[in-house]
Amino acid sequence: MIIWLNGPVGVGKNIVAYELNRRLSASILYRPDNIGALLKKKLPAELLLDNFQDYPEWRQWNYQLLRKISLQTSQTVIVPMRLSNATYFDEIIGKLQAAQIDVRHYTLTATPEVIKKRLQKRGDLHNQFMLSKISTTDQMDSEIEFPTILDTSTLTVPEIADKIAKDCALRIKPAMKNKYAQGAMNFGDMIRSKWN
Repeated sequence: MIIWLNGPVGVGKNIVAYELNRRLSASILYRPDNIGALLKKKLPAELLLDNFQDYPEWRQWNYQLLRKISLQTSQTVIVPMRLSNATYFDEIIGKLQAAQIDVRHYTLTATPEVIKKRLQKRGDLHNQFMLSKISTTDQMDSEIEFPTILDTSTLTVPEIADKIAKDCALRIKPAMKNKYAQGAMNFGDMIRSKWN
């Protein structure tokens, strides 16, 4: 099974992915942006694009790797990545589903105010790229029909993970009872997601 976490910049896809990965047995965290970083690092300047999702190779390689992992292991694969282009969505998620791979797609949403607070918490409130994306977070991408939309505005990270695991009928380990320990873990996950 693949659990794909979609949603706007700053909504919390990565931190929820880390939480799910930590609390689900036999799961792996798969980061499609690592393929984008590889392309940007290896391609000469004249071939570089602003958005790594625009590389056909990025879409093909992620599809192939996710297909291989899904068909050759029994692990739940957790993928935090915004996909808002319908063609790109079909080239990865659509093809995986056509290959009979169980893809559970969740779009996390939150109000712009909540997203600003989350960006501030992780030190990205002054990042102009991220701030430019906040204005559109209250509107869903019209090109894609999102099957499962999860409003995270009033939910904690463990609550979001619990809801997703329950919906997927997966057994999940209990969340930490100590809210300070949970907060420290989430903070560590935020730092890790920025540098992975």
